Amino acid sequence: MIVKSGLIRTTAAVLTAAVALAAPAAAQDPATFYKGRNIDILVASPPGGGFDAYARIIARHMVKHMPGPPNFVIKNMPGAGGRNATTFLADVAARDGTVMLANQPGALVEQILGDPKQIFYEPLKFQYIGSAEAFTSLCLMHTDSAVKSYAELHEKEAVFGGDQIGSTTHDHTVMFAKLSKAKIKMISGYKGTSDLVLALQRKEIDGFCGYAWSSLFARSPDLINKGTARIINQLGLAPHEAATKAGVPMALDFVKDPADRKAMELFATVQEFGRPYLVNAAVPADRVAALRKAFDATMADKGYIEEIEKARLDNSPRTGQQVHELLRKVIEAPKEVQERARWAISSTQ
Repeated sequence: MIVKSGLIRTTAAVLTAAVALAAPAAAQDPATFYKGRNIDILVASPPGGGFDAYARIIARHMVKHMPGPPNFVIKNMPGAGGRNATTFLADVAARDGTVMLANQPGALVEQILGDPKQIFYEPLKFQYIGSAEAFTSLCLMHTDSAVKSYAELHEKEAVFGGDQIGSTTHDHTVMFAKLSKAKIKMISGYKGTSDLVLALQRKEIDGFCGYAWSSLFARSPDLINKGTARIINQLGLAPHEAATKAGVPMALDFVKDPADRKAMELFATVQEFGRPYLVNAAVPADRVAALRKAFDATMADKGYIEEIEKARLDNSPRTGQQVHELLRKVIEAPKEVQERARWAISSTQ
């Protein structure tokens, strides 16, 4: 097995070259086709984050369950919240089952919760291999902040940081202000959770939202373990066991208006397929079946589970069919719910 790291930039030259190389593969059974080949796992985020961590662990174990077997090669393709990588998968990447995308979920619901003009692909036409995690999103606050709880945040104002529009750190913060009526003063423009963690440590901000439970304890556990920050809420369709045991309240419990609650539940549904893996719509069915079978086997693999637990990542996978159905639920949600959800993250008024 080969697990390499590369950073792909979607320039016109790269796209043109990739198109030229993406020739249709001859009809072969999966074992024959994949023998000695590479499968590129494109990660729609930079190296070092939660999406990257899952992809590398999956690559190390999925090879054991693939016919052939192939080699797995990790290539990072960050940009536009996953839209760049998703467009690449739809229009440029090989359609023979040798390219799989570890995507950000927001890129798959941009047409519903973002700007449809930015989308040049149809999310439901992709073939979904599975999801590594159904994640729970958190809000953190510095322990020295004058505001001590999420309940108190509805009475006293605090300063929160966030990334660009389309990121969970931006969108969830704005959403909590709009749908939950939390008194949040938003400062956007931070570049990812690493910058936000530093800003929190330096007390430039009181807090930030949109940090997955698994990413927090895999990447920044000292925030909690050393008492720098506290978790003030959790967002998910169901309570996270460890978060609930620690006394962290559900954000949904603070939403009083039924229409607002349905809108927030739509965001929580997206998190249910939080770390999806997908391939092009044209990949032959037998290769999709082989990838799905190997992915599912990986999720139950003892070695994989041990490594995930050692890395302090959550193990809450979804099958490819479950990912597709959850995505369909969001895309086919009632228009009034979609419009309310879009309003909740697109307006700061």
